Amino acid sequence: MSTGEPVIVAVDESAGSAVTWAAHTAALHHAPLHLLRVLEITPDEGLGLGTAITTEDYARLEEHGNWLLETAAREAAKTAPDLTITTELATGAVVPTLVERTRVARMVVAGARGGGALRRALLGSVSSVLARRSHCPFVVVRDGVPLPPDLATRPILVGVDGTKISEPAIAAALDEASVRGVAVIALHSEGSSDDPEMDALDDYVLAESLAGWQERYPNVRIDRETTHIRPERSLLDLSTSTQLLVVGTRGRGGFTSRVFGSTSQSLLLSVETPIMIAPTP
Repeated sequence: MSTGEPVIVAVDESAGSAVTWAAHTAALHHAPLHLLRVLEITPDEGLGLGTAITTEDYARLEEHGNWLLETAAREAAKTAPDLTITTELATGAVVPTLVERTRVARMVVAGARGGGALRRALLGSVSSVLARRSHCPFVVVRDGVPLPPDLATRPILVGVDGTKISEPAIAAALDEASVRGVAVIALHSEGSSDDPEMDALDDYVLAESLAGWQERYPNVRIDRETTHIRPERSLLDLSTSTQLLVVGTRGRGGFTSRVFGSTSQSLLLSVETPIMIAPTP
């Protein structure tokens, strides 16, 4: 029986792997799965470019949307047969609709995949806005990426910048690790430095950031790592050997401010490991 806040999947043509990941995650959390397809046009408004579409055209769009939802529901049921699964075809602007749904969700999951520059730009726009404005954790799962056989046993990676902004990311990473039975790698990076005193300070910052968390999650092993490689590069490199990457949305330094500055769109679209953006309350 699935109860509580749902895991919501933003269903489109790139959501295949996202649906599978979300179904597995919802089952681990004993949460229901809600599959949401948003149509951004209506028969009256058309494409918003001064042109209208016919009722027949809109009916085909609805039919395609329902087909995507039905296909996603079947795949989710294969992944988690006992999961409570609901579907919805909504009408409205995609980003505002999804942002509003984040208020009532455990997490929102979206897919991403390669393609032309325009498609990547549009996906990046939606993902980057949700990464900044979501009220719940927002996850992007790349479609079509081969899953290694040991994926389920790999650790979860969380970026720690030494501020309170990191706390939601740490909490989300530990929560996921707890239900999955894996370790967490907590990584702190401040860029290049050859000063031994800076190394000691980095160790102290990381220790302070993690203080008390081990007691809250005694069943999760927390491995601490510090590096002077650029935060985004160290995050990308380590993510290849993990099953989930978790970062925050803002921060004065380190991962949260640097990653979600100019590199946010490329990070969301290029990281092959599923990435979770944990918002600050």
